[in-house]
Amino acid sequence: MSPVGLIFGSFMCLMAIPMTRETYRVHVIRSRGVRTSGWVDHVRTDTDGDGDLQHFPVVRFELPDGTEVEAESATGMPRSCTLDPGDPVELAYHPGRPESIVIFGFDTIANVWVYGLCTLTFGGFGSWLLCLGLTSH
Repeated sequence: MSPVGLIFGSFMCLMAIPMTRETYRVHVIRSRGVRTSGWVDHVRTDTDGDGDLQHFPVVRFELPDGTEVEAESATGMPRSCTLDPGDPVELAYHPGRPESIVIFGFDTIANVWVYGLCTLTFGGFGSWLLCLGLTSH
């Protein structure tokens, strides 16, 4: 196999590392996070790497001690956002980092199965390319 395959395989394996971290983060929030209600404060609009618009709802909610937290959704929605300022939302937050949230019904892409499948695909295919490259000499 050419050096291009080794480089591409290495890149894919390296991309699997942050994907694994994000998969674990979402899993922890969904399974052990504190569930609460909040409301959409505003929607931040940004562009992705291709220049397409992405909409990120910013929500406010209160911790059990009464502290108000403002947190942004980890995932954006292309084209338009289904949530408007003032809309009530159900969410879960990480107990140690309340600004790390998952909004139920919005963050459907922030699903352990979706992130896990992407992680396995990148890591598996990258490992396969590396093995082919290392054993073909």
